[in-house]
Amino acid sequence: MSGQDTTHSRETVQASEPAPADSDSLRSSNSMTEQALDQLTELAALSWSVSEHYSEQLKLTGQTAKAEWHLTGRSVAIAAGLLVCLGAGIILLWASVLALLGYLIFQATLSLSATAAVLLLLQSALLWWCWRSLGYVLSQVGFNATWQQLRRLWLAKDAPESGRESQAATAQQEQTNANR
Repeated sequence: MSGQDTTHSRETVQASEPAPADSDSLRSSNSMTEQALDQLTELAALSWSVSEHYSEQLKLTGQTAKAEWHLTGRSVAIAAGLLVCLGAGIILLWASVLALLGYLIFQATLSLSATAAVLLLLQSALLWWCWRSLGYVLSQVGFNATWQQLRRLWLAKDAPESGRESQAATAQQEQTNANR
């Protein structure tokens, strides 16, 4: 029986060991499975990273919108203050200055038409300056930076171009503001 047991155990061992051809196919199958799992893991990590960056961009966009909202409120308040100054303070002060200048010009020229022309020119210059200042303050109202960030988030393919465009627009706006 011991001879049969030995033969039987050899057959069992040989049956449990794969043939060399089967071993190569198992290794390549395991290798492909491992590669697929590695690639899936990498894709999952990249997806998580993209979602984190997207979430971070959304938070930054929200912060930008909040800051622009505060700036807009401040600009509107300044514009309202300028309108009040134009309506009340400037009228009283300017009326006094015009009356004094009118009196001095009339005494110097004894011409009512020359006096009226000079006073009208001075009044027009002041109104033009106030209009220009009001236009500048009201140009600060808006959400330009927020819209640019949202466009970059939603249209990722335009991000590099819009980044350069927004930098050029910002530089141009700063130069315009400096000129004023």
